[in-house]
Amino acid sequence: MADKIYPEWVQKYRTQGTTVKRVGENYYLYKHSSKRVEGKKNPMPKDSYIGRITPDGVIKSGSKKINTEGSDVIVKEYGFSKALEKLCPSGWKEPLGKEWQKVLDKIILTESPESYITELRETSKELDSHIQLGAQKSSLQRRMKNEYGIEIRELKPLLTIYLVKIGDKKIISRILPDQKEILERFSIKMEVD
Repeated sequence: MADKIYPEWVQKYRTQGTTVKRVGENYYLYKHSSKRVEGKKNPMPKDSYIGRITPDGVIKSGSKKINTEGSDVIVKEYGFSKALEKLCPSGWKEPLGKEWQKVLDKIILTESPESYITELRETSKELDSHIQLGAQKSSLQRRMKNEYGIEIRELKPLLTIYLVKIGDKKIISRILPDQKEILERFSIKMEVD
């Protein structure tokens, strides 16, 4: 299989241990690794989002929590989590019954540990023993691909849309043009609940 050809300004970020993915006209940098899984013949790939590649450099995903002069400022990932919640097909939810929200929360937290849902809901609850998270994630991806024509990994650029909480006020961070394109494509509004 031949290597993909990228523009020179993208190519220079393709170093050992990283991979580049293209979504539309935008390029994203991921840390690439693999992990052995018992019962599988080959290692399973695992990519972690680093940031968006521009001609000026890589725009990395940012901050977590800071304290500014006595008022707590909390910054949580919002865009990816909200999009995944909005695009979650009802056909995936129905077989899970009342458990669907807990399963979706676990899937979101595997992709985005700093998700805003940790502030919203109790997410540490264990799933029922008959629910296999990996199988449910695969099922969710399949249904999203069939229903909306998108995969979870294509939502990764939204990881840098943050919910910023300053005291009682909540605001959404800046939304970049490529992120706006994804949100508009699926009619997802980034509004504070």
